[in-house]
Amino acid sequence: MIKTFTLNAIDHDQATPESGVIVWHVVDENKRERLIKATTELSRQGFIKTVKPHNDREMPLVELLSYYVEGESFRIDFSMFNETFGYTPREVFAATQHQSETASNRMKKGIRQLFHVPF
Repeated sequence: MIKTFTLNAIDHDQATPESGVIVWHVVDENKRERLIKATTELSRQGFIKTVKPHNDREMPLVELLSYYVEGESFRIDFSMFNETFGYTPREVFAATQHQSETASNRMKKGIRQLFHVPF
């Protein structure tokens, strides 16, 4: 799966003297905005030593993001990573595109199941 991203902004907040959280604000080729979050390990001088993504599936993206600055676009192929680690291809934002049941219907169904009320 090949994706194209544009890096819009980078935020880094220091949580402790040794760690922080970095967030990359990116937009994909379909104009969908995404936040890529990672935990950072900081040196004594406050420089980022290591970065660990919050979502393991984003590891190749996080590794690549460190080479780009705000405003730059780049392409990444997730195919080899997905194959190596056993991730199956997925449609991005599939849940929002295929909502067959409304939230209120799910809630009603859950309440009926909770109180054993027949449908």
